[in-house]
Amino acid sequence: MKRLVLALAVVVACPVAFAADDDQAKKDLKALQGTWKLVKSTQNGKEKDKDEIAGLTVVIKDDKWEVKKDGTTFLSGTVKLDTSKKPKAADWTVKELEDKVAPAIYKVDKDSFHNCYHGDTRPEKFESKEDSKVVYDVYERVKEKK
Repeated sequence: MKRLVLALAVVVACPVAFAADDDQAKKDLKALQGTWKLVKSTQNGKEKDKDEIAGLTVVIKDDKWEVKKDGTTFLSGTVKLDTSKKPKAADWTVKELEDKVAPAIYKVDKDSFHNCYHGDTRPEKFESKEDSKVVYDVYERVKEKK
């Protein structure tokens, strides 16, 4: 009888857990909406010069995104968030690269967004070490002009 109760508890709890994760993913996606300015980018353990990243923004609307340089789009795609993973995971699908998926980890709050990705495997930490092929980007929200 105890096993039956435990099994039923697991069956009932699983959809609730998935629903909670789905709700958190929706909240995070909502928090990501808008325009983000790249303020720091580290690739293979080396921080990019400010001149290299000047004018780079990411615009996120619904589950679609565009990377722009001085207002001109050069990459675009879709994003899928998975908040059940620790750290939270994102799959960035890149249209211009034949829908290649860049597995990432992310964190977002009101005015900052951290995205750490690799071309093939999902990073485990928010860091980019030498020869790791990991990119760790930090963005600040661009305030809407009123």
